Amino acid sequence: MRKTSQATAVMDNALSLEASKKVIAGGGSSNMRNFGIITPLVLDRASGSRIWDVEGNDLIDVNMGYGPHLLGYADPDIMGAVAAQLSLGAVTGIPHRLDHQAGELVAAIVPSIDQVRFANSGTEAITSALRLARFVTGRTLVITFDGHYHGWSETVLRKAAITNDGQNTQETLPGAPGMIPEALAHTLQLPWNDPTALERAFAEHGDRVAAVILEPVCANAGVVPPAPGFLAHVAGLTRRNGAVLVFDEVITGFRVDLGGAQRKYGIQPDLTILSKVLGGGFPVAAFGGGRDIMAPLARNEAFHAGVYAGNHAAISAVVATLGKLQADPLLYDRLEDECADFENALRLAFAEAGRHVRIARVGSVMSVALLTEAPGTDAECHALVSRTDFAAHRRLQTLCQDAGVYFHPNPLEPWFLSTAHTRADLAHVVDVISRSLAEPPT
Repeated sequence: MRKTSQATAVMDNALSLEASKKVIAGGGSSNMRNFGIITPLVLDRASGSRIWDVEGNDLIDVNMGYGPHLLGYADPDIMGAVAAQLSLGAVTGIPHRLDHQAGELVAAIVPSIDQVRFANSGTEAITSALRLARFVTGRTLVITFDGHYHGWSETVLRKAAITNDGQNTQETLPGAPGMIPEALAHTLQLPWNDPTALERAFAEHGDRVAAVILEPVCANAGVVPPAPGFLAHVAGLTRRNGAVLVFDEVITGFRVDLGGAQRKYGIQPDLTILSKVLGGGFPVAAFGGGRDIMAPLARNEAFHAGVYAGNHAAISAVVATLGKLQADPLLYDRLEDECADFENALRLAFAEAGRHVRIARVGSVMSVALLTEAPGTDAECHALVSRTDFAAHRRLQTLCQDAGVYFHPNPLEPWFLSTAHTRADLAHVVDVISRSLAEPPT
Protein backbone atom coordinates (compact mmCIF):
# COMPACT_ATOMS: atom_id res chain seq x y z
CA MET A 1 0.00 0.00 0.00
CA ARG A 2 1.12 3.56 -0.61
CA LYS A 3 1.92 5.81 2.32
CA THR A 4 -0.20 8.89 2.82
CA SER A 5 1.74 12.08 3.41
CA GLN A 6 -0.21 13.91 6.10
CA ALA A 7 1.84 17.04 5.49
CA THR A 8 0.45 17.47 1.98
CA ALA A 9 -2.96 15.93 2.49
CA VAL A 10 -6.00 18.13 1.84
CA MET A 11 -8.65 15.46 2.34
CA ASP A 12 -8.82 11.81 1.42
CA ASN A 13 -9.79 10.71 -2.06
CA ALA A 14 -13.19 9.29 -1.07
CA LEU A 15 -14.32 12.44 0.73
CA SER A 16 -13.02 14.65 -2.07
CA LEU A 17 -14.86 12.62 -4.70
CA GLU A 18 -18.09 12.76 -2.71
CA ALA A 19 -17.71 16.52 -2.38
CA SER A 20 -17.26 16.79 -6.16
CA LYS A 21 -20.35 14.66 -6.81
CA LYS A 22 -22.48 17.19 -4.97
CA VAL A 23 -21.75 19.85 -7.57
CA ILE A 24 -20.48 17.89 -10.61
CA ALA A 25 -22.75 15.20 -12.05
CA GLY A 26 -20.95 11.89 -11.50
CA GLY A 27 -17.91 13.60 -10.00
CA GLY A 28 -16.19 14.44 -13.31
CA SER A 29 -17.09 16.10 -16.60
CA SER A 30 -16.75 12.98 -18.79
CA ASN A 31 -18.47 9.62 -18.58
CA MET A 32 -15.17 7.84 -19.21
CA ARG A 33 -13.60 9.77 -16.34
CA ASN A 34 -16.30 8.41 -14.04
CA PHE A 35 -16.21 4.86 -15.41
CA GLY A 36 -16.19 2.15 -12.79
CA ILE A 37 -14.64 4.03 -9.90
CA ILE A 38 -13.83 1.35 -7.35
CA THR A 39 -10.92 2.96 -5.53
CA PRO A 40 -11.56 6.73 -5.55
CA LEU A 41 -8.78 8.85 -6.98
CA VAL A 42 -8.88 12.64 -6.98
CA LEU A 43 -5.77 14.43 -8.20
CA ASP A 44 -3.91 17.44 -6.95
CA ARG A 45 -1.15 17.75 -9.57
CA ALA A 46 0.80 16.00 -12.33
CA SER A 47 4.37 16.24 -13.58
CA GLY A 48 6.47 14.11 -15.91
CA SER A 49 5.23 10.53 -15.73
CA ARG A 50 3.55 10.93 -12.33
CA ILE A 51 0.32 12.09 -10.76
CA TRP A 52 -0.30 13.05 -7.12
CA ASP A 53 -3.64 12.58 -5.40
CA VAL A 54 -5.15 14.83 -2.73
CA GLU A 55 -3.64 12.62 -0.02
CA GLY A 56 -0.13 13.25 -1.33
CA ASN A 57 0.36 9.77 -2.83
CA ASP A 58 2.24 9.64 -6.11
CA LEU A 59 1.49 7.17 -8.90
CA ILE A 60 3.21 6.35 -12.17
CA ASP A 61 0.58 7.05 -14.82
CA VAL A 62 0.30 5.18 -18.12
CA ASN A 63 -3.01 6.82 -19.01
CA MET A 64 -1.40 10.26 -19.47
CA GLY A 65 -4.59 12.25 -19.79
CA TYR A 66 -5.92 9.85 -22.46
CA GLY A 67 -2.90 10.48 -24.64
CA PRO A 68 -1.99 14.16 -25.11
CA HIS A 69 1.16 14.11 -23.00
CA LEU A 70 3.74 12.53 -25.30
CA LEU A 71 6.33 14.77 -23.63
CA GLY A 72 5.00 14.11 -20.14
CA TYR A 73 2.82 16.18 -17.84
CA ALA A 74 3.67 19.86 -17.36
CA ASP A 75 6.47 19.89 -19.92
CA PRO A 76 8.39 23.09 -19.05
CA ASP A 77 8.79 24.23 -22.66
CA ILE A 78 5.07 23.94 -23.38
CA MET A 79 4.02 25.43 -20.07
CA GLY A 80 6.51 28.28 -20.48
CA ALA A 81 5.22 29.14 -23.94
CA VAL A 82 1.61 29.16 -22.77
CA ALA A 83 2.43 31.19 -19.67
CA ALA A 84 4.19 33.78 -21.82
CA GLN A 85 1.22 34.00 -24.17
CA LEU A 86 -1.29 34.27 -21.33
CA SER A 87 0.40 37.50 -20.24
CA LEU A 88 -0.19 38.79 -23.78
CA GLY A 89 -3.82 37.69 -24.03
CA ALA A 90 -5.49 34.29 -24.26
CA VAL A 91 -8.15 34.99 -26.88
CA THR A 92 -9.16 37.97 -29.03
CA GLY A 93 -11.18 36.44 -31.87
CA ILE A 94 -8.80 38.11 -34.37
CA PRO A 95 -6.09 36.41 -36.49
CA HIS A 96 -2.82 36.20 -34.58
CA ARG A 97 0.86 35.87 -35.49
CA LEU A 98 0.89 32.38 -33.90
CA ASP A 99 -1.74 31.10 -36.37
CA HIS A 100 0.73 31.09 -39.24
CA GLN A 101 3.45 29.44 -37.16
CA ALA A 102 1.16 26.64 -36.01
CA GLY A 103 -0.35 26.07 -39.45
CA GLU A 104 3.07 26.02 -41.08
CA LEU A 105 4.30 23.39 -38.60
CA VAL A 106 1.27 21.16 -39.15
CA ALA A 107 1.59 21.44 -42.94
CA ALA A 108 5.32 20.69 -42.81
CA ILE A 109 4.90 17.62 -40.59
CA VAL A 110 1.66 15.94 -41.73
CA PRO A 111 2.01 14.58 -45.30
CA SER A 112 -1.57 15.15 -46.47
CA ILE A 113 -2.11 18.66 -45.13
CA ASP A 114 -1.55 21.92 -47.02
CA GLN A 115 -4.11 23.98 -45.12
CA VAL A 116 -5.72 23.58 -41.73
CA ARG A 117 -8.48 24.93 -39.52
CA PHE A 118 -8.11 24.82 -35.73
CA ALA A 119 -10.92 23.78 -33.39
CA ASN A 120 -11.39 23.13 -29.68
CA SER A 121 -11.87 19.36 -29.56
CA GLY A 122 -11.69 16.24 -31.68
CA THR A 123 -15.48 15.98 -31.74
CA GLU A 124 -15.78 19.52 -33.08
CA ALA A 125 -13.09 19.03 -35.72
CA ILE A 126 -14.62 15.73 -36.91
CA THR A 127 -18.09 17.27 -37.16
CA SER A 128 -16.70 20.11 -39.28
CA ALA A 129 -14.64 17.79 -41.48
CA LEU A 130 -17.59 15.51 -42.24
CA ARG A 131 -19.77 18.50 -43.03
CA LEU A 132 -17.06 19.68 -45.44
CA ALA A 133 -16.90 16.22 -47.06
CA ARG A 134 -20.66 16.24 -47.57
CA PHE A 135 -20.47 19.72 -49.06
CA VAL A 136 -17.74 18.95 -51.60
CA THR A 137 -19.29 15.64 -52.71
CA GLY A 138 -22.96 16.63 -52.59
CA ARG A 139 -23.62 13.31 -50.83
CA THR A 140 -24.72 12.42 -47.30
CA LEU A 141 -23.69 8.84 -46.41
CA VAL A 142 -20.64 8.36 -44.17
CA ILE A 143 -19.02 4.95 -43.64
CA THR A 144 -17.53 4.24 -40.21
CA PHE A 145 -16.03 1.11 -38.66
CA ASP A 146 -16.92 -1.02 -35.67
CA GLY A 147 -14.95 -0.05 -32.57
CA HIS A 148 -13.75 3.31 -33.89
CA TYR A 149 -14.66 6.40 -31.90
CA HIS A 150 -15.15 9.71 -33.68
CA GLY A 151 -16.54 11.83 -30.90
CA TRP A 152 -20.03 12.16 -29.55
CA SER A 153 -21.82 14.14 -32.27
CA GLU A 154 -25.23 12.97 -33.38
CA THR A 155 -24.35 11.40 -36.75
CA VAL A 156 -21.35 9.28 -35.74
CA LEU A 157 -21.89 8.13 -32.15
CA ARG A 158 -23.14 4.71 -33.09
CA LYS A 159 -22.52 1.30 -31.61
CA ALA A 160 -22.89 -2.19 -33.01
CA ALA A 161 -24.68 -4.89 -31.05
CA ILE A 162 -22.17 -7.41 -29.74
CA THR A 163 -23.77 -10.72 -28.83
CA ASN A 164 -22.42 -13.11 -26.21
CA ASP A 165 -20.73 -15.23 -28.88
CA GLY A 166 -18.98 -12.18 -30.33
CA GLN A 167 -21.20 -11.88 -33.42
CA ASN A 168 -21.95 -8.40 -34.71
CA THR A 169 -25.63 -7.97 -35.59
CA GLN A 170 -24.97 -4.65 -37.40
CA GLU A 171 -28.15 -3.18 -35.94
CA THR A 172 -28.48 0.58 -35.97
CA LEU A 173 -28.08 1.55 -32.34
CA PRO A 174 -27.54 5.11 -31.10
CA GLY A 175 -24.36 5.41 -29.07
CA ALA A 176 -26.03 7.22 -26.18
CA PRO A 177 -29.49 7.71 -24.69
CA GLY A 178 -31.20 10.86 -25.90
CA MET A 179 -29.77 10.75 -29.40
CA ILE A 180 -32.00 11.25 -32.41
CA PRO A 181 -32.09 7.78 -34.04
CA GLU A 182 -32.85 9.26 -37.47
CA ALA A 183 -29.49 11.03 -37.42
CA LEU A 184 -27.83 7.65 -37.98
CA ALA A 185 -29.74 7.08 -41.23
CA HIS A 186 -26.80 8.60 -43.08
CA THR A 187 -24.12 6.55 -41.35
CA LEU A 188 -23.16 3.00 -42.25
CA GLN A 189 -20.97 1.02 -39.85
CA LEU A 190 -18.80 -1.84 -41.10
CA PRO A 191 -16.46 -4.39 -39.50
CA TRP A 192 -12.86 -3.20 -39.19
CA ASN A 193 -10.26 -4.86 -41.43
CA ASP A 194 -12.93 -6.46 -43.61
CA PRO A 195 -12.27 -5.52 -47.27
CA THR A 196 -15.18 -7.63 -48.53
CA ALA A 197 -17.70 -5.74 -46.40
CA LEU A 198 -16.30 -2.43 -47.66
CA GLU A 199 -16.44 -3.55 -51.30
CA ARG A 200 -20.04 -4.64 -50.81
CA ALA A 201 -20.95 -1.31 -49.23
CA PHE A 202 -19.51 0.64 -52.15
CA ALA A 203 -21.20 -1.68 -54.65
CA GLU A 204 -24.56 -0.99 -53.01
CA HIS A 205 -24.17 2.65 -51.94
CA GLY A 206 -21.16 4.05 -53.81
CA ASP A 207 -22.99 6.98 -55.39
CA ARG A 208 -24.25 8.04 -51.94
CA VAL A 209 -21.00 7.82 -49.99
CA ALA A 210 -19.62 11.23 -49.05
CA ALA A 211 -16.81 9.98 -46.82
CA VAL A 212 -15.14 7.04 -45.16
CA ILE A 213 -13.80 7.94 -41.73
CA LEU A 214 -11.53 5.69 -39.69
CA GLU A 215 -8.84 5.60 -37.06
CA PRO A 216 -5.85 4.33 -39.06
CA VAL A 217 -5.04 2.35 -35.92
CA CYS A 218 -8.21 1.44 -34.04
CA ALA A 219 -7.47 2.57 -30.50
CA ASN A 220 -10.83 2.85 -28.79
CA ALA A 221 -11.72 -0.84 -28.57
CA GLY A 222 -8.27 -1.98 -27.62
CA VAL A 223 -5.47 -1.32 -30.07
CA VAL A 224 -6.26 -3.08 -33.35
CA PRO A 225 -3.80 -2.16 -36.15
CA PRO A 226 -4.89 -2.16 -39.79
CA ALA A 227 -4.43 -5.49 -41.55
CA PRO A 228 -1.66 -5.46 -44.16
CA GLY A 229 -2.90 -3.63 -47.25
CA PHE A 230 -6.25 -2.65 -45.73
CA LEU A 231 -5.64 1.11 -45.61
CA ALA A 232 -4.44 1.08 -49.22
CA HIS A 233 -7.58 -0.85 -50.18
CA VAL A 234 -9.80 1.72 -48.43
CA ALA A 235 -7.95 4.57 -50.14
CA GLY A 236 -8.36 2.96 -53.55
CA LEU A 237 -12.10 2.34 -53.11
CA THR A 238 -12.82 5.87 -51.90
CA ARG A 239 -10.84 7.40 -54.74
CA ARG A 240 -12.55 5.29 -57.41
CA ASN A 241 -15.98 6.12 -56.01
CA GLY A 242 -15.43 9.85 -55.58
CA ALA A 243 -15.69 9.73 -51.78
CA VAL A 244 -13.54 11.58 -49.25
CA LEU A 245 -11.14 9.56 -47.11
CA VAL A 246 -10.90 10.96 -43.57
CA PHE A 247 -8.22 9.79 -41.15
CA ASP A 248 -9.16 10.39 -37.54
CA GLU A 249 -5.65 10.85 -36.12
CA VAL A 250 -6.83 12.33 -32.83
CA ILE A 251 -4.89 9.55 -31.08
CA THR A 252 -2.26 8.52 -33.65
CA GLY A 253 -1.28 11.99 -34.84
CA PHE A 254 2.28 12.86 -33.71
CA ARG A 255 2.22 9.77 -31.48
CA VAL A 256 2.89 6.67 -33.58
CA ASP A 257 5.20 8.74 -35.80
CA LEU A 258 5.99 12.42 -36.12
CA GLY A 259 3.84 12.48 -39.26
CA GLY A 260 1.17 10.27 -37.73
CA ALA A 261 -0.16 6.94 -38.90
CA GLN A 262 -0.45 8.23 -42.47
CA ARG A 263 3.31 8.61 -42.67
CA LYS A 264 3.95 5.35 -40.83
CA TYR A 265 1.76 3.38 -43.26
CA GLY A 266 2.37 5.52 -46.34
CA ILE A 267 -1.29 6.33 -47.06
CA GLN A 268 -2.46 9.92 -47.55
CA PRO A 269 -6.10 10.71 -46.76
CA ASP A 270 -8.08 13.63 -48.15
CA LEU A 271 -8.81 15.06 -44.70
CA THR A 272 -7.03 14.51 -41.38
CA ILE A 273 -8.26 15.14 -37.85
CA LEU A 274 -5.67 16.02 -35.20
CA SER A 275 -5.85 16.64 -31.45
CA LYS A 276 -4.34 15.27 -28.20
CA VAL A 277 -0.55 15.41 -28.79
CA LEU A 278 -1.12 18.41 -31.08
CA GLY A 279 -1.45 20.70 -28.08
CA GLY A 280 0.50 18.79 -25.46
CA GLY A 281 -2.47 18.69 -23.10
CA PHE A 282 -4.22 21.95 -23.98
CA PRO A 283 -7.71 21.86 -25.52
CA VAL A 284 -7.08 22.17 -29.24
CA ALA A 285 -7.81 20.18 -32.38
CA ALA A 286 -7.46 20.66 -36.11
CA PHE A 287 -8.71 19.34 -39.43
CA GLY A 288 -6.96 19.84 -42.72
CA GLY A 289 -6.12 18.58 -46.17
CA GLY A 290 -5.07 19.73 -49.63
CA ARG A 291 -5.87 23.21 -50.87
CA ASP A 292 -8.64 21.97 -53.17
CA ILE A 293 -10.69 20.29 -50.45
CA MET A 294 -10.15 23.19 -48.04
CA ALA A 295 -11.06 25.77 -50.71
CA PRO A 296 -14.77 26.00 -49.74
CA LEU A 297 -13.70 27.13 -46.28
CA ALA A 298 -11.21 29.60 -47.73
CA ARG A 299 -14.01 31.07 -49.88
CA ASN A 300 -16.53 31.06 -46.99
CA GLU A 301 -18.78 28.71 -48.95
CA ALA A 302 -18.64 26.00 -46.28
CA PHE A 303 -19.12 26.78 -42.61
CA HIS A 304 -16.86 26.36 -39.60
CA ALA A 305 -16.73 28.68 -36.60
CA GLY A 306 -16.08 28.93 -32.87
CA VAL A 307 -15.16 31.81 -30.60
CA TYR A 308 -12.42 29.79 -28.93
CA ALA A 309 -11.28 27.94 -32.05
CA GLY A 310 -7.61 28.75 -32.55
CA ASN A 311 -7.38 30.79 -29.36
CA HIS A 312 -3.91 32.16 -28.72
CA ALA A 313 -3.20 30.17 -25.55
CA ALA A 314 -3.94 26.83 -27.22
CA ILE A 315 -2.09 27.74 -30.41
CA SER A 316 0.99 28.71 -28.41
CA ALA A 317 0.91 25.15 -27.02
CA VAL A 318 0.71 23.77 -30.58
CA VAL A 319 3.74 25.80 -31.69
CA ALA A 320 5.76 24.76 -28.63
CA THR A 321 4.80 21.07 -28.86
CA LEU A 322 5.34 20.58 -32.58
CA GLY A 323 8.50 22.66 -32.56
CA LYS A 324 9.97 20.49 -29.82
CA LEU A 325 8.98 17.23 -31.56
CA GLN A 326 10.36 18.40 -34.88
CA ALA A 327 13.66 19.46 -33.30
CA ASP A 328 14.49 15.97 -32.00
CA PRO A 329 14.79 13.55 -34.95
CA LEU A 330 15.70 10.60 -32.70
CA LEU A 331 12.83 11.03 -30.25
CA TYR A 332 10.56 8.44 -31.84
CA ASP A 333 13.36 5.90 -32.24
CA ARG A 334 14.24 6.17 -28.55
CA LEU A 335 10.61 5.93 -27.55
CA GLU A 336 10.06 2.87 -29.77
CA ASP A 337 13.00 1.07 -28.18
CA GLU A 338 11.71 1.72 -24.66
CA CYS A 339 8.14 0.78 -25.56
CA ALA A 340 9.24 -2.47 -27.23
CA ASP A 341 11.25 -3.49 -24.16
CA PHE A 342 8.31 -2.61 -21.91
CA GLU A 343 5.93 -4.66 -24.06
CA ASN A 344 8.25 -7.69 -23.91
CA ALA A 345 8.58 -7.40 -20.13
CA LEU A 346 4.81 -7.18 -19.74
CA ARG A 347 4.26 -10.26 -21.90
CA LEU A 348 6.72 -12.18 -19.75
CA ALA A 349 5.01 -11.06 -16.53
CA PHE A 350 1.58 -12.25 -17.67
CA ALA A 351 3.03 -15.51 -19.01
CA GLU A 352 4.79 -16.23 -15.70
CA ALA A 353 1.49 -15.59 -13.92
CA GLY A 354 -0.29 -18.00 -16.27
CA ARG A 355 -2.86 -15.40 -17.30
CA HIS A 356 -4.48 -14.98 -20.71
CA VAL A 357 -3.77 -11.48 -22.00
CA ARG A 358 -3.89 -9.57 -25.23
CA ILE A 359 -1.19 -6.94 -25.60
CA ALA A 360 -1.14 -4.86 -28.78
CA ARG A 361 1.04 -1.85 -29.51
CA VAL A 362 1.75 0.63 -32.27
CA GLY A 363 4.47 3.05 -31.24
CA SER A 364 3.75 4.51 -27.81
CA VAL A 365 0.05 3.58 -27.78
CA MET A 366 -0.78 0.10 -26.53
CA SER A 367 -3.56 -1.93 -25.00
CA VAL A 368 -3.40 -4.54 -22.26
CA ALA A 369 -6.51 -6.63 -21.64
CA LEU A 370 -6.96 -9.75 -19.53
CA LEU A 371 -8.94 -12.37 -21.44
CA THR A 372 -11.22 -15.23 -20.56
CA GLU A 373 -9.41 -17.48 -23.04
CA ALA A 374 -6.25 -17.56 -25.12
CA PRO A 375 -5.98 -14.60 -27.53
CA GLY A 376 -6.74 -15.11 -31.20
CA THR A 377 -6.01 -12.98 -34.23
CA ASP A 378 -8.14 -9.97 -33.41
CA ALA A 379 -8.39 -8.26 -36.77
CA GLU A 380 -11.90 -7.07 -35.88
CA CYS A 381 -12.57 -4.99 -32.80
CA HIS A 382 -15.62 -6.89 -31.58
CA ALA A 383 -13.62 -10.15 -31.41
CA LEU A 384 -11.49 -8.60 -28.67
CA VAL A 385 -14.52 -7.30 -26.76
CA SER A 386 -16.15 -10.71 -26.63
CA ARG A 387 -13.12 -12.33 -24.96
CA THR A 388 -12.15 -9.54 -22.57
CA ASP A 389 -12.37 -10.35 -18.85
CA PHE A 390 -13.65 -7.02 -17.61
CA ALA A 391 -13.99 -8.10 -13.97
CA ALA A 392 -10.44 -9.45 -13.78
CA HIS A 393 -9.06 -6.32 -15.40
CA ARG A 394 -10.91 -4.08 -12.94
CA ARG A 395 -9.50 -6.09 -10.03
CA LEU A 396 -5.97 -5.80 -11.46
CA GLN A 397 -6.42 -2.09 -12.01
CA THR A 398 -7.54 -1.56 -8.42
CA LEU A 399 -4.60 -3.50 -6.99
CA CYS A 400 -2.14 -1.59 -9.18
CA GLN A 401 -3.69 1.77 -8.29
CA ASP A 402 -3.34 0.93 -4.59
CA ALA A 403 0.31 0.04 -5.25
CA GLY A 404 1.10 3.29 -7.08
CA VAL A 405 0.49 2.57 -10.78
CA TYR A 406 -2.47 4.03 -12.66
CA PHE A 407 -4.08 2.82 -15.86
CA HIS A 408 -7.71 3.14 -16.92
CA PRO A 409 -10.29 0.79 -15.34
CA ASN A 410 -11.68 0.02 -18.80
CA PRO A 411 -9.50 -2.61 -20.56
CA LEU A 412 -10.53 -1.23 -23.96
CA GLU A 413 -8.90 2.13 -23.18
CA PRO A 414 -5.31 2.40 -24.46
CA TRP A 415 -2.20 2.94 -22.40
CA PHE A 416 -0.03 5.87 -23.47
CA LEU A 417 3.70 6.12 -22.86
CA SER A 418 5.79 9.25 -23.00
CA THR A 419 9.33 10.51 -23.17
CA ALA A 420 8.98 11.26 -19.45
CA HIS A 421 8.63 7.56 -18.59
CA THR A 422 12.09 6.33 -17.65
CA ARG A 423 13.16 2.72 -17.97
CA ALA A 424 13.07 2.60 -14.15
CA ASP A 425 9.45 3.82 -14.23
CA LEU A 426 8.46 1.12 -16.69
CA ALA A 427 10.33 -1.58 -14.79
CA HIS A 428 8.42 -0.54 -11.68
CA VAL A 429 5.11 -0.76 -13.57
CA VAL A 430 5.95 -4.34 -14.61
CA ASP A 431 6.93 -5.21 -11.03
CA VAL A 432 3.66 -3.83 -9.61
CA ILE A 433 1.63 -5.72 -12.21
CA SER A 434 3.52 -8.94 -11.46
CA ARG A 435 2.89 -8.61 -7.73
CA SER A 436 -0.76 -7.71 -8.30
CA LEU A 437 -1.29 -10.73 -10.54
CA ALA A 438 0.06 -12.92 -7.73
CA GLU A 439 -2.49 -11.58 -5.23
CA PRO A 440 -5.02 -14.30 -4.29
CA PRO A 441 -8.69 -13.55 -5.11
CA THR A 442 -10.57 -11.94 -2.24
